[in-house]
Amino acid sequence: MKKLLTLVLLLLAAGFAFIYSGTYDVSAATPHWPIVKRLISMTVDNSVKRHAKDIAAPNLEDTAMIRLGFGHYQEMCVDCHGAPGASASEFAKGLYPKAPKLKHPAQEWSPGELFWMTKYGIKMSGMPAFGSTHDDHEIWSIVAFLKKLPSMDSAGYAAYMAADKSQKD
Repeated sequence: MKKLLTLVLLLLAAGFAFIYSGTYDVSAATPHWPIVKRLISMTVDNSVKRHAKDIAAPNLEDTAMIRLGFGHYQEMCVDCHGAPGASASEFAKGLYPKAPKLKHPAQEWSPGELFWMTKYGIKMSGMPAFGSTHDDHEIWSIVAFLKKLPSMDSAGYAAYMAADKSQKD
């Protein structure tokens, strides 16, 4: 037991020495080590699934809700995530981790999980929490639009842009 305690204390001391040494490069220009990337990914995935498990989605097929979600997406999301036929903005190209194109995540995550991530954000990822500036209906509208992205091409996105522009004129 004494050897085990000594080993644990040595590992903790080595960990603290590593942290305080500044050896780990935290710049956004250098990717994480593969083990660090994997641990962060597992932590995010499991946290989102746990926190979103009891969130029930409203009807996400409502066209007015989808159009409202497009407006919010165009205003707040497209700069980092891009859109069908549109790249992310210049500043987003310097983010690390890079904001994902949302076509595939919109398929992989449940509506409740997308809602939770949009409302509460993801620490140390550049993903802000929109719950302080948007009510639940607005956040659900973004989710409704996100769920349409996997089947949308650039022409479909352009059609939403044209409809949104004509609504504002």
